[in-house]
Amino acid sequence: MAHVAGAPGIERITLVAPGAIGFGTAFGTTDPTLVCNTSVDVTSLLSEGRSDFLDYLAARGHPVHRDDFVPRYLVGQYCRERYGQYRDRARATGTRVTHIRERAVAINSLDDGTYQVELGDGATVTGTDILFCAGSEAPRLPAEVRAHQGDPRLLESPYPADRLRRLPHDARVLVLGSKLSAIDAALVLSQQGRRHCVLTSPSATLPAVRTRLRRSAEPAIGRRDWAALDPEKSSFDGSLTRMLVRAIRRSHPTTGGVRTRSGAATATRLLHEEAQFAGEGRVPWQDIVAEVIDALNEHVPYWRPRAAADVLARYRTLMSRYISAIPVRNAKLLASHASAGRLRVAPGYPRRIERTDAGWRVHWPDGSHESFDHVVVAAGYRTRRLTGTAGRLHVGYDGDGPQPELLADLRVRFPERGSPERIWVLGAAAGARHPIVNYLRAAAQHAAVAGDQVVRPRTDESAPLAERTAL
Repeated sequence: MAHVAGAPGIERITLVAPGAIGFGTAFGTTDPTLVCNTSVDVTSLLSEGRSDFLDYLAARGHPVHRDDFVPRYLVGQYCRERYGQYRDRARATGTRVTHIRERAVAINSLDDGTYQVELGDGATVTGTDILFCAGSEAPRLPAEVRAHQGDPRLLESPYPADRLRRLPHDARVLVLGSKLSAIDAALVLSQQGRRHCVLTSPSATLPAVRTRLRRSAEPAIGRRDWAALDPEKSSFDGSLTRMLVRAIRRSHPTTGGVRTRSGAATATRLLHEEAQFAGEGRVPWQDIVAEVIDALNEHVPYWRPRAAADVLARYRTLMSRYISAIPVRNAKLLASHASAGRLRVAPGYPRRIERTDAGWRVHWPDGSHESFDHVVVAAGYRTRRLTGTAGRLHVGYDGDGPQPELLADLRVRFPERGSPERIWVLGAAAGARHPIVNYLRAAAQHAAVAGDQVVRPRTDESAPLAERTAL
């Protein structure tokens, strides 16, 4: 909406989404315990220039800095209010804006060059341009608990957080996961009462700790340096490492050697250590992270798919720890809960999880077993994707069928057709092309790229772009 509202020649904008606008999983919460893991500077619906979110907060009297991590409910408020303003701007220029509270299930290509979107209730809506903005919404259930879906002692997601708060104060809770949503679950569960919370994941690691995530005024890595990296050469890993270390030292000239390993034996000890370093301002790597994210999303889409997949697989654990690092405030809270005995990170992942009359029995890799009252799944979400062939696309989940090619400009193209469709894939669903998509700044960048193409008049038609449909 930010990039098409008020543009000339747009007759109608139709939003297809079952829920209210701005009440998604990430920012629909009202719990003040849950804060963003990205700073205000990069948490904006507009990707370029001064943070629009910072201006929004300042205009409402919030004493906030661009480096601050604010409660997530404030981002939800910001998104909802800005949507209302963009909607009103569009209507003021004669564009009809409609929100259909339904789910899209398929997209059909019509003979006249337009598209027909099928809805879950059997109705349809047509448009000349489709923006597929579906996020990650369905929890990914690990195989160990998949057969118990719907069980009252299995919470399939940490959200909404109120469900966690309603668990008994003395409950023993196993959280499947150790990344961002698992951190949220641990913070809520350990906040009050005598609950004992155990996080477990195959990696047995927690995210790294940072004090900010912001854009740098001057890039620490030149575009030529990124362009010179060849993912298909054996020297790639060494070249990338040297480039990143140089960038860190350039950003922080007073930094000595860059730590790449820690002597901490467990995840909680490493958490204590990194929280201490962050409190002392000793996090030199954090100021290149925003630049690295942008560069990866800019360059990786142009690598050969096999080479890109190999590189991302090798660096997945490292990227997960540092790109999705947590605020020092959260790290200190977790460390205090661990010291008080309310929180533990298991050194391994369960061999087996059994449902018992009293709850759950977990069998650990060392042969021991442990009982829990409840299990909370925080293992990520399934992403809705477009699958199918020219003429008809299904809206389903990852792995449900062949996917059309997603071009670098976010447009869909079928192998049997030479020209791309007027269908753009934004946000989480663009993960087939862009390596880092669970990031509001990335979604804002996608919106800018797609919005610019949508409002640009077609060169082969005299008629204006009449209708837009966003899913």
